[in-house]
Amino acid sequence: MTKEITFIQKFNAIKRVLENHSSAFDGKPNAVAFRDRFFSKSLELSNRLNNLVRPVSSFYADRKSQRENLQNQLQRMTDFGIMLAKGTQNSALLNTFTRYKQMIKTTSASMMLQVALDELSLINSQMAAAQALGLDSSFKDGFEEMLASYQQAFNTAQNQLDVRRAERDAVNTLIKECNDILRFELDQFVRFNAPENQSLAQNYQRLRRVKRTSSKSGINMPETSDIIGTVSDAGTGLPVAGAVVKLIEQGWTITTDGDGDFLFDELPAGHLTLSCHASGYEVPEIAAIDLGQNDHVVWNFQLTKLASGS
Repeated sequence: MTKEITFIQKFNAIKRVLENHSSAFDGKPNAVAFRDRFFSKSLELSNRLNNLVRPVSSFYADRKSQRENLQNQLQRMTDFGIMLAKGTQNSALLNTFTRYKQMIKTTSASMMLQVALDELSLINSQMAAAQALGLDSSFKDGFEEMLASYQQAFNTAQNQLDVRRAERDAVNTLIKECNDILRFELDQFVRFNAPENQSLAQNYQRLRRVKRTSSKSGINMPETSDIIGTVSDAGTGLPVAGAVVKLIEQGWTITTDGDGDFLFDELPAGHLTLSCHASGYEVPEIAAIDLGQNDHVVWNFQLTKLASGS
């Protein structure tokens, strides 16, 4: 967000200069209109930037904590289900709970929620036998509350990421609109009125002196692209936890959790490469990505298990 912050700091400095020389706009209602439009858009830009200060990693913090708690309780519920199935000599139930036990550590968030709901339904269908084995209502009620809480945390994290992307798009639009007002209206107004308002012209033009780039627009817009994706097992389709995804040019690494997700944001446009490796899997080919300005790219890694003895 460094470039966005630089923009708003410069816009605020220009705003102060214009406010300190408000007499230059007296009797010129059309000029007042585009000046006030600049004020309004720069204020909105500042407010929207405040919504982007929170690092993206914090969106996952609450969900990760609740996921670990739910996973532990789901393990207990699954163990109880196996005991229940064995005691009732229900082979179909035993197969189901055994399969769920194998999935718990590696399944995605959405699948874990489905597993938990199905286990509750299966145990409810055998409630008399379950109670005879020692399942009390307090444990089941607590599990249901934890499940609802994790569902809320999961939805909240996804919503926050969606809002963040929308906010970043809005920030880029506002920066462009502010620059357009400066370039096509305020710059012209200050130059035209410079003979009668020399102090305004000097202070304004000092702030407006920018290094020209080779780009056609001459304006270096902030680079706010991102790459998001999932690491999964090519054979089962299940997410791979503990995979290390590296953005080579930046030297950034992310280790996936049980959802297999990774996200790199606030990236520059250009050619970027991703590597991925996980214990027990073949190393996939490096991903080459041409990232555009304000681009959102989805790239998924599907890993193949190493052959036995490799």
